[in-house]
Amino acid sequence: IAILASRPDKTLKTVQFEDRVWDKGSQVYVPRRLTISASDRYGLPTALDDELVLGLIQLTREDEFQSRKVFFSRYHLLKILGWRTEGKNYARLETSLKRWLGVTFYYQNAWWDKSARAWVDENFHLLEQVSLYGRNRRTAGCDGKELALSMFVWNEVVFRSFQAGYLKQIDLALFRRLKSPVAKRLYRLLDKRFYHRVVWHFDLRELACEHVGLSRGYDIGQLKRKLRPAIGELVEVGYLEPMADQNRFARRG
Repeated sequence: IAILASRPDKTLKTVQFEDRVWDKGSQVYVPRRLTISASDRYGLPTALDDELVLGLIQLTREDEFQSRKVFFSRYHLLKILGWRTEGKNYARLETSLKRWLGVTFYYQNAWWDKSARAWVDENFHLLEQVSLYGRNRRTAGCDGKELALSMFVWNEVVFRSFQAGYLKQIDLALFRRLKSPVAKRLYRLLDKRFYHRVVWHFDLRELACEHVGLSRGYDIGQLKRKLRPAIGELVEVGYLEPMADQNRFARRG
């Protein structure tokens, strides 16, 4: 749901990702498409904005998903994310929240409705509202930490998916050990897939461009060079099994 860059390209306002899913009823592969459109002021969400969503989900989970309106302190959110509690990260957090307010998602046959057990079309913003207290208005508790005065509201479609249990818990400690956005994106994708089975095969270009978010202009060699360091990180932390390059990237045609 975000680009891999650390800063948004203000000239790029829309991106699209597409893959295929097997339709058991018609016994054919059907395309799924996600279009992400950004506001003029804040642009498309970045890799850091993607991480922020994990923090927002964790805050909501602490509240046992009781309400789509979640009160929080920015200090606690930064701690969840593993970001230093310093001025530039407070500013980064605020910008990220505002950026998400301006992003619209258009899911074409790509949003999983757990109650209907089907891929459906959905169009929405991730967040409906964000209220932030300025740093000069923050109120501290007896331990000197900021009280939970800020607030955000999830979109109803997204929150309904949370309550339906369509969430995969993530090892945040392992996630924070990963350095590159590519490694983090790979981990989140694979961790969701490994819930079903421990070995997966992907078309290289579909994996790299449509799921991880690498440029479609890269040739096969460039895609491999971009993926190798990220795969190496996942091997180093013990998440992936070591594998020779000729086995990792197998040519099937």
